[in-house]
Amino acid sequence: MVKPLWVLAVALAGAGVVGAEGSGTGRNTPHEALKAYAAMDYTLAGKLARQIPDTPEGQLVAGLCDLYDRSRQDIGRGQLTLAELFYNEKMPLDYRLEAGVALARTAQLMKERRELYGDAGDRYDHEKIFRKVMAMAPGSSAARNAFLYLIRERLEDPAQQEAAFEELETFLRDFSGDPKLLPPIHLLAEYEYIRLKNDYKTAARHLQEGYEIGFANPSENRSGLFRLAFLYHKKIGDKPLAVKYYKEYLERYPYSGQAAVAQRFLEELGEGGK
Repeated sequence: MVKPLWVLAVALAGAGVVGAEGSGTGRNTPHEALKAYAAMDYTLAGKLARQIPDTPEGQLVAGLCDLYDRSRQDIGRGQLTLAELFYNEKMPLDYRLEAGVALARTAQLMKERRELYGDAGDRYDHEKIFRKVMAMAPGSSAARNAFLYLIRERLEDPAQQEAAFEELETFLRDFSGDPKLLPPIHLLAEYEYIRLKNDYKTAARHLQEGYEIGFANPSENRSGLFRLAFLYHKKIGDKPLAVKYYKEYLERYPYSGQAAVAQRFLEELGEGGK
């Protein structure tokens, strides 16, 4: 599995792989630069990256800061730096993936905001880059992120929607990585099946699968469980499953704001025992 960047930096530093030997820079500077970027301290991250310009970490952090540090943003330079890293097969895979996702995502956003960026986003083929990331590390969090950004765009295009829904199901079925990476895709599927198809059964299936894996955000687990019960109750008419999930909601969240609503719906279903 592809590791978070700062975790990888710790491992590489411990092995003596990274560091600016003989430059007057501490050997932990690459680790500190990645850690500062992960903490969104772009000022410190950029400063540290400038001390190690010839390392993969310095190039990656410098490029990312150019994209995301609004106080000194230079999108063109940042994209060029990340493109050079992404297409360099000698660079660590984790860094190439991070660079590729960021490069493609910013190009995608620029194309969506042509009133601001004109044709500047056309310099990079974001779909091609996203698909290359997915092919380079299938089953990784980077592949999941690339797919999420790509499939959202395809679902917005009426001409691509049917094929996009098929690709969505194929991706989930064939995903070879940790299932814990998939709940965001299931949430997207739930939303889009309702929004674009009024298909509540398939939407509920995806929500159920995401809930059973577990959402990273505890509040999403809570709201997802209530929404799941509501879909089976009000939209699908599956009483046993509605009762099951309302009762589970009350067991897990008896003092939440929606507990009284869940209790009322159980009574409506003839299952009002407290």
